[in-house]
Amino acid sequence: MKKINLLYLCLSIGICISLGVAALFLSKSLSHDISFHSDKPIPKYDYHFVLIGQEVDNPYFQKIFEGGQAAAVGKNIHVEYIGPQQTNVEEHIKMIEMAAAAKVDGILTQGLTNREFKPAIDHAVNQGIPVITFDTDLEDSKRLSYIGTDNYQAGYQIGEALIQDTNGQANVGIITGLLYSNNLVLRVQGFLDAIEKTPNMKVIAIESSNISRIQAAEKAHQMLRKYPEITAIFGTSALDGMGISQAIDKINPISPILVYAFDDLEETLELIKEDKIQATVKQNQYEMGYQGVSLLYKAVTGERIQPTYYTTTNILRKKDLE
Repeated sequence: MKKINLLYLCLSIGICISLGVAALFLSKSLSHDISFHSDKPIPKYDYHFVLIGQEVDNPYFQKIFEGGQAAAVGKNIHVEYIGPQQTNVEEHIKMIEMAAAAKVDGILTQGLTNREFKPAIDHAVNQGIPVITFDTDLEDSKRLSYIGTDNYQAGYQIGEALIQDTNGQANVGIITGLLYSNNLVLRVQGFLDAIEKTPNMKVIAIESSNISRIQAAEKAHQMLRKYPEITAIFGTSALDGMGISQAIDKINPISPILVYAFDDLEETLELIKEDKIQATVKQNQYEMGYQGVSLLYKAVTGERIQPTYYTTTNILRKKDLE
């Protein structure tokens, strides 16, 4: 009997210790002065902004963070950069919720989907935390402003470039990063609207790469095997163009297949120089981060800001790189 009582006593002590540790961890994770990524207090600051990227190690989002850091210089702002390792809507939403629970001074995030992101963004704003969307807007939410590409117009620009290069005759495949992401939906729609006016331009198939270079290559390979009449492919996200080019190399078609991409990652530019990608849309990620943090600073210091700020986009071709 004494052994049983002793066992219960030990279990009770263990449970109390576990609950104490959990409570300590929770209090730290929700503290205004604690970084999400470290137990060490960060230096004193006037404002704590959190920038949440779709994929934390993706060079595209790191460039946005670089711009945000530059905007914070001299303003005593701490910009914390977090995000999922790979695209994960549920994890992304949790990070928005964590930032709101920690009572940060401002949040920069994408508005990837209406159903999942709108409640999280609206909740943060209702808590008195300004939210600015970048790269991907969510107009139906309570976000304060959007800073980034006019994604519809960028898709339209690429469509016009394809018409110009093919004299208005092409069978087109589309590889899009995600079928549900607001920014990519707009790029596809802009592209479709651009080529709709040209009767000899036809879209044969649309597939998703899930923001993965490997899957972009796999989907492009399957598409070209199934539809050998395809003469051009448009990749809507940063890794798609590289994956498409890889698939074309593997198939080694008799007639050239034109590739149109998004973003100016170093390898994409090299592929343009090698004539494996015809053109890409250059976005201004640095400006997104710089202006995003600047707008948050204006918001928290009482300045009024506009609901939309479009950054510049350009079509890059081989001649532009020479």
